[in-house]
Amino acid sequence: MFWSAAVLGLLIGWLRNGKLKQLTQISLPGWPLIIVAVFIQGAVWIDFSISSNYLSKYYPYLYISSFIILLLFVFLQKMQAGMIMLCLGVLLNLLVITANRGMMPVDSARMPAVVAEELAAGNKSPFHTPVTDETWLGFLGDRIPIPFYKNQLFSAGDLLMGIGIIVFIQQNMLKKKQKKQWR
Repeated sequence: MFWSAAVLGLLIGWLRNGKLKQLTQISLPGWPLIIVAVFIQGAVWIDFSISSNYLSKYYPYLYISSFIILLLFVFLQKMQAGMIMLCLGVLLNLLVITANRGMMPVDSARMPAVVAEELAAGNKSPFHTPVTDETWLGFLGDRIPIPFYKNQLFSAGDLLMGIGIIVFIQQNMLKKKQKKQWR
């Protein structure tokens, strides 16, 4: 979803006469934190996918820590509208994941039966779990369908992050170069 948001932000920015060159002027302090967070989640996915289970008892802690790292990255940025939305999205996801012991709850009733069965059996994802009576803050979990993402649900946090990415890219594509003033 986030790649789609970036492409959509670029397209909308371009349609609004924004300049791609402006994106080269962006300063993102702490950008390696994004790589660390993606690496952590990627390592968990690889471990889960190959059924090695070396990391399985640490999956919840690793997932939570990846969101804490993303939140730290966002806090290091200038708080423009897009970054504020991104921050709120990361915070909402971190909240619901932490409340559910390192797992994102998914409304499996909104998914095809075969996908819901795999999710319930623990074969679908190391990060997701079906919503149950014991789920905390289930309304913040993955429950929102988006038509062109087949068999996927998104959380309110995901949507805020996606919108934040779109807005952030546009804001930076449309920025005017500041002229040097001589005094």
